[in-house]
Parts: sequence; C-alpha cells; structure tokens
Amino acid sequence: MGTDKALLKLEGVTMLERVVELCKIGCENILISSNNPKHAKFGFPVVTDEFKNCGPISGIHAGLKKSETDWNFIISVDAPFVEPLFLNFLISEINDSDAVVPIHDKGKEPLIALYNKNCTLKIEKRIQAGDFIMHDLVTSLNTKLVDSENWLEKYPKIFQNINRPCDL
Repeated sequence: MGTDKALLKLEGVTMLERVVELCKIGCENILISSNNPKHAKFGFPVVTDEFKNCGPISGIHAGLKKSETDWNFIISVDAPFVEPLFLNFLISEINDSDAVVPIHDKGKEPLIALYNKNCTLKIEKRIQAGDFIMHDLVTSLNTKLVDSENWLEKYPKIFQNINRPCDL
C-alpha cells in the first residue's frame, strides 16, 4: 500500500476505527497491536512487538502476552468487512482448544480468529525457532477449525483483505 493501512479511510472511517468498533461489540478489553505510536490516538493501549520483523505472529504473541483475558479475538486491520454476528459465532465455538479459526473453501483465516492466552508460550517458541508462518502456527496448536462457508456465501466480502489501493 505504501502507507499505514490502519489510517486509510474506507467509507469515511479509518480501517483501524472499523475493526475497533467491531471489537467493542464482543470484547471486554481492546488492545491494539502496533509498532506505530500514532495508533494510540484511538484511546486503547498499544502493544508493540517484542520480536521485530516477524509479521503477524509477533503481534499476536505481544497481544496475548499483554492480555488479561483467556480468550482473545484477533483481527487484522486490513479485514474491515467482518460482520459483528460473525464474532458472536466464533465465540459460540469456543471449547478446550488453543484457537478457533474459520475455514472455508479458499483456506483458513488465522487473522480473524480467537486465540487462548494459554498458547502464548507455544507461539513464542515458534518465533524463536524462526517459523513465522501463520498457517504453520494454526496447525501446531490445538485448533478448532470452524466451517465458515455459509458466512462467506451470505457476506461475500467478509474475509476480503485490503492490500492494494484498488481494493479500497
């Protein structure tokens, strides 16, 4: 994108504000995983990566480490079309696993998922081993994959990421 995606506006609202509003619906506490201090202006604690240049896995690790709740909704800022009811659906799927991750015919969605704080050390070990691949992480954890094909049919943009200017 060439710029901070979190501060890009979509329909007059920054992408960060969109995901924060979604999180307000089903989350007791909100942490923003970011290395940009400008994101603090949204009024929530900003958690920086302990392990730099490792991609999203490092942000998840930092957020879980700082979190005070067992279950944590992780959503990438570039996924602005997730429906509030989908968050409720994921929460309803919580069991004794480490993670609840949506899956559909195009793959898994590890950056729109629930992670239990108990997997923080497992994530840290993967980072220290140099494995930053999210799909490897999901496979290594005790993950409950939840079929989300019907959600994708009902809301075709639900898992759409904003990665290029043309996606806006």
